[in-house]
Amino acid sequence: YCLLFVPTMPPIRYLSFHMVLLMIVSQSLRFSSAFTTHKFFSGLRSTCNIKRSMSSTESDVEIEIEKKFAVSDQTSAILKSYGFKVVQREEFVDWYFDLPAPQWKFCLDDCWFRYREKKVKIMNNWGWRGAWQVKRGRKGTRDADGMTTYEELQGKAAKELILDLLSEVTANESIDSEHKPNSQYTSHDIPHLDGGEELVPFARIETFRTSWEADTSNEFSGLKVDIDKADSGYMVGEVEALCDGISSQEDVENEKEKIRKFVDLITREGESDAGATTIGKLEFALMKESPDLYNACINAGVINEPN
Repeated sequence: YCLLFVPTMPPIRYLSFHMVLLMIVSQSLRFSSAFTTHKFFSGLRSTCNIKRSMSSTESDVEIEIEKKFAVSDQTSAILKSYGFKVVQREEFVDWYFDLPAPQWKFCLDDCWFRYREKKVKIMNNWGWRGAWQVKRGRKGTRDADGMTTYEELQGKAAKELILDLLSEVTANESIDSEHKPNSQYTSHDIPHLDGGEELVPFARIETFRTSWEADTSNEFSGLKVDIDKADSGYMVGEVEALCDGISSQEDVENEKEKIRKFVDLITREGESDAGATTIGKLEFALMKESPDLYNACINAGVINEPN
């Protein structure tokens, strides 16, 4: 009987062989699994990179469709009655730039160079973070009722466009690069763009903004309402929609009608005229501080006179 039981305890050499065999099989399976997993995740990363690249290209340009309206004491209550709620409060400073007066070139072509500094909280401290932006008018930019449609770029894409447009002008015209900015701005830290030394500020506006949005189930979801109060005391509201740069004209027109309908509702209840042209913060600032540039913009048809 002992002989019968001995084989059940394999000799050491057999155990070693079995163990080696198991190790080889195990390593093979692990290698195969790792190789397959690596191929899977490599493919996944590749797909994500392509999507990010595509998204980055498409998001370089946004189309902003906007209509301004007069703000009243009842505006907040009216927005709440239509299902809108406050989603953000922020403070920022907008600097607007062009060539020295009277060589205004870009804003008279309805192309606006802006540097926006936002007040942000980092850890327990408050500071300012800025980015260059460009708002460029499209064909049919400004409707008779004050509705506007602009292409918007920011960050690196905006800086590159500014420098490209500037180089086209300076290649054919003599620009006074030694021109000093208006004395009203010298007490501030004026933003600087490397390669854009010819640009000087023509407006600086501090803004306190309250943004409102509605739930996705709301008829007017997708619209954003901003109530702005400038450091001058001027207040204005704007209803806007954003589309990507490849949106069709039909998409843009649909958003316009949606905005018009909503502005008509909230202004009617606020007892103001939805068809009236309400000027923005920049127009108000130019009218008060730079009348020559304001009149030049009116004559160029890039801003509408209030009515």
